[in-house]
Amino acid sequence: MPNQILTIEEVAKIMKVSLKTVYRWISSGRLPAAKVGYKTYRVFEKDLINFLRRNMTKSSRRKK
Repeated sequence: MPNQILTIEEVAKIMKVSLKTVYRWISSGRLPAAKVGYKTYRVFEKDLINFLRRNMTKSSRRKK
């Protein structure tokens, strides 16, 4: 499913980072997210993939 919607917990698990880090990316605008309700966010899988592409280092791009 190419447009899967992910929770913040799922994003943190996929990225192997803390929830706080994901919230920081969202609040800074680096990772697009939709706010659902009072404090709940959702991230489209395509936005997470684009985030990864934008933030890859040059050395990791060459290792393909």
